[in-house]
Amino acid sequence: MTEIYAAVSSIEQSSGTETSVVCDAFEVSRSAYYAWRGRTSTCRESRDTFLAHLIQDIFWRHRRRYGARRIAAELADQGEICSPRKVAQLLRLQGLRAIQPKSFVPKTTNSRHRLGYSPNLLLDAPEPRSLNDLWVGDISYIPLTDGRFCYLAILMDRYSRRIIGWHVE
Repeated sequence: MTEIYAAVSSIEQSSGTETSVVCDAFEVSRSAYYAWRGRTSTCRESRDTFLAHLIQDIFWRHRRRYGARRIAAELADQGEICSPRKVAQLLRLQGLRAIQPKSFVPKTTNSRHRLGYSPNLLLDAPEPRSLNDLWVGDISYIPLTDGRFCYLAILMDRYSRRIIGWHVE
């Protein structure tokens, strides 16, 4: 509706046509147009406008990587307290959406190779009867706090289920 009232105002000012004629042409009531024209913004609207500029500045400064929670935290660091929900609402109103990078998951096994596959020798093997009859191993990765990862290799005695050895790299 704001666009229509702005159009009525510009036509009224540029051509000098009466307000009633322009409002009738756009099929809007004159009283609503006058209420829009004489309206002052509320405290909440002026705060939202102020916050929207701050949010947009933070959003583009961090190259679209910050979402509502991180922007709310940065606003709090700057002394502007605002909930993540309000930040999300203002981001949505401005058409801003943070980039969600795909999380990196390292591959420990390449299952699409053209080489042969080793059969599982443990399927038909009897259960181990004493210590050191059968050792099994596995390799996994451990995500670190800085976004990187490291590999963990483990050897386990199948009979006692105790870890025989391990190495992190």
